[in-house]
Parts: sequence; structure tokens; C-alpha cells
Amino acid sequence: MSSVPPSGNAANMADAIAAAREEIVAGRARIREMHDRGLDGQQVCNRLTTLVDGVVGKLFDAAAAAEGDAAKARTKLALVALGGYGRRQSAPFSDVDLMLLHGSADATELSALVRRFTNAIFDAGLQLGSSLRSAEEAIQLARTDGVICSSLIDNRLIAGSQPLHQHFRELFNRMVQKRSKAVCKSFCDARAEERNQYGESLYLLEPHVKRSRGGLRDIHLLRWIGFAELGESDPERLFMQGAMSKLDHHRLQSAQAFLLRLRNEMQFHANSAKDLLDRAEQLRIAALMGYRGGEGLLPVEQFMRDYFRHTNHVWQMARRREATTFSGVTMTTRMLEPVLGRKVEGDYRIGVREVSATRSGMAKLQGNLGEVLRLVDMSISEGKPLDHSTYSALLLAAPECGEEVGPAVAERFLYLLGTPSLAAPSLRLLHELGYLEKVIPAMKHARCLLQFNQYHKFTVDEHSLHAIEQVTSFAKREDSLGEAYRHVADRKRLHLALLLHDLGKGFEEEHSEVGRRIAEEVGPRLFLHPSATRDVSFLVHQHLNMTDLALRRDIGDRELIRRFAALVETPDRLRMLFVLSCADLAAVGPDVLTQWKVDVLGDLFHKTLATLEGQPSPHSRALDERRREMASVLSPAEQGDAWFQRQIEAFPAAFLATHSGRDIGEALRRFRKLPEQGADAWGHYNRDNATVEFIAGVDRGRGRGAFSSMAGALSSNGLQILAADMQVMADDLLLLRFVVTDPDSSGEPPPSRLATVSKDMIKSVDAKEPPRFRKIWGQDSAEASLRLTGLPNNVRIDNTASATATVVEVYTFDRVGLLYSLARRLHDLELTIWHSKIATNIDQVVDVFYVTNRGGGKIEDAERLEHIRREMLQVIEQR
Repeated sequence: MSSVPPSGNAANMADAIAAAREEIVAGRARIREMHDRGLDGQQVCNRLTTLVDGVVGKLFDAAAAAEGDAAKARTKLALVALGGYGRRQSAPFSDVDLMLLHGSADATELSALVRRFTNAIFDAGLQLGSSLRSAEEAIQLARTDGVICSSLIDNRLIAGSQPLHQHFRELFNRMVQKRSKAVCKSFCDARAEERNQYGESLYLLEPHVKRSRGGLRDIHLLRWIGFAELGESDPERLFMQGAMSKLDHHRLQSAQAFLLRLRNEMQFHANSAKDLLDRAEQLRIAALMGYRGGEGLLPVEQFMRDYFRHTNHVWQMARRREATTFSGVTMTTRMLEPVLGRKVEGDYRIGVREVSATRSGMAKLQGNLGEVLRLVDMSISEGKPLDHSTYSALLLAAPECGEEVGPAVAERFLYLLGTPSLAAPSLRLLHELGYLEKVIPAMKHARCLLQFNQYHKFTVDEHSLHAIEQVTSFAKREDSLGEAYRHVADRKRLHLALLLHDLGKGFEEEHSEVGRRIAEEVGPRLFLHPSATRDVSFLVHQHLNMTDLALRRDIGDRELIRRFAALVETPDRLRMLFVLSCADLAAVGPDVLTQWKVDVLGDLFHKTLATLEGQPSPHSRALDERRREMASVLSPAEQGDAWFQRQIEAFPAAFLATHSGRDIGEALRRFRKLPEQGADAWGHYNRDNATVEFIAGVDRGRGRGAFSSMAGALSSNGLQILAADMQVMADDLLLLRFVVTDPDSSGEPPPSRLATVSKDMIKSVDAKEPPRFRKIWGQDSAEASLRLTGLPNNVRIDNTASATATVVEVYTFDRVGLLYSLARRLHDLELTIWHSKIATNIDQVVDVFYVTNRGGGKIEDAERLEHIRREMLQVIEQR
């Protein structure tokens, strides 16, 4: 007997699919018009769900009819909506999550109907997630899989057998009630894994509206836990049952309305299931929602501040709910509590696992900032969290707490701030509860304040707290940075400066200037000694200066060191500024503070410290040491060779300070063997900072563009140049040095890689053809994303920064081969590059060149300087 349905049924099925496709397109367009007119997010989702329900029901009927017995099919199957579709929160392009519930002993008899139906759903243009299960199979899977279990909570019958659906609901509800704790744990474990995948930080630059921390999925988690513990998932009913406070209910409803409308807008605009709130979308939606900016904030920063406030509220609720769920008192805890737990003055109790306030303690905490600090100190010092009821009471009471800071409050706050083991966790807890801004009012402005760029990965408040976490971790380092942190005389000053250093952002005026005034106000507020206030104000005001000098200037310049030493005035200020600079970089985002940057900043620190202490500079000591080494490294014949003596005298101090006498001797021997106008190059890996240093020499090299050519060779091999130096030695020998990283190698590059790059550097000198740069996948989209910042290209020329050279700074968005293009144009302008550094300024790269004319002098003529500036602008503006 043939299983092929009659051609008439097939035609009817095709008609049903075509009609469904048209209904979906027309329905979405109609609902989008309502969305555009301002219909709230939940109502839009309701209408979208109703649209899908109608289409699914009609296609099921058509598929059942095509199989020959529609009435019988409806008794054998129940179409059950799950997840977001089940709770009537379908977004414009959400998947249709369906469970096809059957009661048959043999489900294979339904396979033809199921296949026809599911194929029809896909053919109609919907994305289907479906499963064919019995009630018992669904329950068994839910026991072992938190994701499946959570999806089954919001189940809703669309079509088919009501008794089958009711049977499933009874079994499922009974299973969840019996295994409430285990089910809740499976929900929380699955959600934690998802958060890790989509970004554990609340303040991601480009968050996933559904899955990132504080997003819609955490609202779902609150529903799931409510169902598992109380048999109810609807927030309105949970509130009516007293399971949710009025404030939490209001915040949850506000956040859900905001996020649902945002998600609907993103998907309608993209015409796809887009949930990633990227930078382009942030700009577009901020304008669409009418954010106008002002007071130093861009419209997009105002919009994202609102986004982060909502997600922060959701995250705090979810976290507290998880903590409550798993803080149940066990029999062991009950037995140990009277023995190991203790009360503190009758107001607080330090238990086996938690710290809590008694009834009298709760009363004392209301509006008493000093008591709040005392309780936080107790919690962090004991290493035990606040119990849920105490935490919630503090959170709800924070808005009414006054901001008056007396001597006792200031003393306790400064104790917490200055103690490395307490500083980071106590400040974070105070900020979460809403009390940090009572002590430092400027934190209120910084809360959830986005910095709209790719460079900073966190909001201003999160960056400040992260900086405290980073700086206290420096105590464990076994390098100059760790030593400097351990020798800071008063860590309260350093930690306070770090907490305040970026709080001036979000205003019209430059943030370091605003920050300085904030520090000047906070000092007296916390009863700091005037000298401490001056130190904190200085550190906040100058927090970018040391990094700028180390990464953008020639720190081998003795005059620069002298001026910097005069600015910082004291060794301890210098030590604090060094540590603060590194902590600031580390708190920007992962891998921003590299060991190479620590080494460069450390070099500037040690040189300046020697000047402040009246000691010989590290360069002078290194020079003397290297000269002594040379006597043993060079052979008698080499020591008697005048050429060697001339080159040793001409060797740059920076090179001498960082290379052994053996390395210098080897370099000189290689250079001595160069043929006329010949070149040599080699590279070695530095394990301490994971960089590769290439050294090159070019005989009769001046005026031949060797610097730009070799930079091009490095870039064409995919290397990222961090810094570069060039020195004209005796006998017109050109010494070049490049510090690079190699993205192609994990760890140390193989010798063959270094040899290939070195050969390409040698061949590049006097090459007729320009280098060919790799096309990096995703580079265009990455550059486009960076340019959304709106930073303009800029070229600055400074004739005061160096006593011997003109400094050209080029600000633009990075691209492959940029250094080569800029250096080649400077060569074409008949300028000699003596030193170059590559740094970052927010989302832009800053290429810095120390240049002279071919005679070795500064460029003084104003017209020529302007011509150089225009030529550099032309290079960076051409694509």
C-alpha cells in the first residue's frame, strides 16, 4: 500500500504553507507599525505570539488533514509551546520552541505527521526548535538537564490533546516540587555557564541583551526559581504572595519593559534574531529613543547608562535570589551555630557561614553610615557574606541614608580603603549596597557611566573598583612593580587616588581637571591631612602623565627625566604614580597591562627615582658596567681597532642599559663585517615580557629610508610593532631596533620564523617595490567599529618636548602598514627618524616620531612644519 499522500492533499499543504508565509510577513509588518508607534514591549510580544499561534495551529491542522485523519491526530498529539514562546514573550524573530507531546507506546506511527508538520513550519519561514516526547520522557530529561527543565516551566497548550498536556503538567509539577533544591541548582548552574560564555562582567562594552549578566535570561532565572520553590513563576503573583519586595517588583517590571522593547527594536531593524547590542546599534537606538546628550555625556552614553542601571538591578535581584535559595540551614549548621557562632554587642551575629544583624542591629543600621561600614568591615574581615535579610534591608535603606561623614566614619572608611586585603571587597560591597556614594558623592555620577569606546571595557564605576582590585594584587608580584607597591608609605592615598582618578568623566571639562577638584573636596571631607590631600589631588590630576611619557616619549632623554622629576617632587609620589599608572592600565581590560608596558614604565620610574635621590642614572651605571664587560668580550685585536672604539662611544645609552656586553660585542662584530651599503638583521625572543626584539645595521644607511622599509617588512610579516629606535652611529652606520609581538606564534617564535623575517628586513633596504601587507579577516569591520567613536584624525608637532629633535605625533585609527606609510612619507620629506613609539589613545593609535632634517637639526621653519603636518594628515586620511 502506497504511503504517498494524494496529490490533492499535497496541493492543499502547499497552499497552507504559502498562506502561512504571507500571514507571517503581513503580521510582522503590522505589529512593527504598532511597535514604531510606541506599543510597549510585552504587548508587542503578545501580538507576535498570537500571530505564531495562529500559523502553527493552521499548519498542524493542514498536516493532520494531509495524513488522512485530523481528528485522530488531535487526540494523539499535544502541541506545547515552551520557553519564551510559552510565556508569550516571542520577539520578532525568536525561535518557535515546541514540544510535540504524545501518549503512544510507539511514537514511530506519528513520524510522518511530525515530519510533515515540522517541515511546513520551516517552509513558512519560522525557525523551529522541536522535540517529540512522551510526558515521562520529558520529565526524565528534565531531571538531568537544567536547560530542558527551565524550558518546560513556561508551557502552554496550542493545539491537540488537552488531557495529554494536563498529564504532563501534573507529572512535571510533582517532580519539581519533590526536587526543588536540586532543580534550582541545575537552573543556576546552567545560567552561570551561559553568563561565562556571553561575558561574566555586567558592564560589557557590547552586551547580549538576552544572555549577558543582568539580561533577560536573569529575569527568567527569577521566574524559574520562583516556580521551583513556590510553584509560581509570574512576577506579579510572586509579589502578591510576598516573595518579592515592592522595590524589587518595580525594578523588575521596569527592566523587563526596557529590555523587551529594546530587543524587539533590534530584531525588527535587523530583520533577524539579533540580540547583541553592538556599538552601531547603541548609537542608532540612542538617537531613536530621543537621548539628547549634554553635561559632557554623549546620547549613546546616556542610553547605555540606563541599560546598565536596569541590568544591574536585575543582576542584584538574581544574585540575592540565588544566595537565598542555597543558604538553607543544614542540621550540621544548626548544631555548630551555638558553639561556633557569636554575637557582637547584641547587634550582629557572626555565624558559621554568614554575618547577620539582629533586630536591634537592624534598627541601629537604619541611616547610620558608621554602622554600615562597621558591618561591612566585619563581613569582609571574617570572610563571610551578609545573610540575605540583612543585605536586602541595607539595600532598601540606602536611599534614605544621609551623606554626613564625621571623623569616626572617615577613620573607618580610610581603614578599609588602606588595608589591601579589605579594600577591594569592601568597596565593591559598599557600592553594590548604595553606600559608597554616601562617602564619595562623585561615585553616584559614575555609576553605570559608559565610556563609548573600544579601549575601555567597563563603566567608570566598575573601572575604578577594578583598579583597586588590580593594585592590591601587585603585592604578590616579584618585580619592580610589586616592590614599588610594597614600599608605598601610605596606601590610603594611593587607593583613594585610584578610586577617584576617573570620576571626572562625563563632564564637559577634561576629566583630569574635574578629578583634581573632586579630590580636593574629598580630602577635607575625609579629614585627610593637607599633605595627603595634595598627594591624592596630584595623582588624580597627573594619572595619565607617566603612561604618556613612557609610551610616547624618548625616556632616554635626560632633560625629559629632569622635568618629570621636578613635577613629581618626591620619591613616594613617584612610586605611587608608577603603581597607579599600571593599575589604571590593568583595569582597562584583559591583557592591556603587558609585561612590556610594565618594563617601560619601570624604566622611567627607576631613571626618575635616581634623579630624585641624587644617584647616578641607571644609564650611567649601565654604561660604565658595559664598558667594563667589553674589555673581556672583545679580543685584543678588536680592542685595538679604532672602528670598534668609535662605535662604542656612539652607542645609544638606552641600548647599553638593556643589553649585555656580550650582546653588544656580537652586534659590533656583525656590523664590522658589513659590505659597503650592506645590511644585517636578526631577532631574539624576550621571555620576560613576551616580545621579540629585532636589531639591524645598515652601512651608509642615512637617507635611504631603511627605517620605513624595515618597518614595512615587519608589518608585512604580520608582526605588531610596539616601539622602534634608530641611531646614526660612527662612520654613517645606521643602528635600528624594533620591539614587536608576533600574533602568529604562541609563545616563542621558532628560529625559522625569526630568520625569515630578518631576511625580509635586509632585502627591504633599497627595494623598488613597496611591501605587500596581509589582508586580515574582519579588519574592515573592526576598523568601522572603532570609527564609531567619532575621534578625528590629528597630527601634532612639538618642538619643545625634545632638545634635539622635532616630535611629530599622529593620531588615527590603526591599520596594517600604517607605521610604514607614515615613516616613508617622512623619508620622502627628507627627514631623518631617530626614534619612534606606538601607543594607544582611547580607540586610536598614536605613532610618535622624533625627526630632524638631514643635517641633524630641528625643523624650525613654521611653513615647513605646517607642510609636514598636512602631508601626515594626507597619509592617514587616504584609505
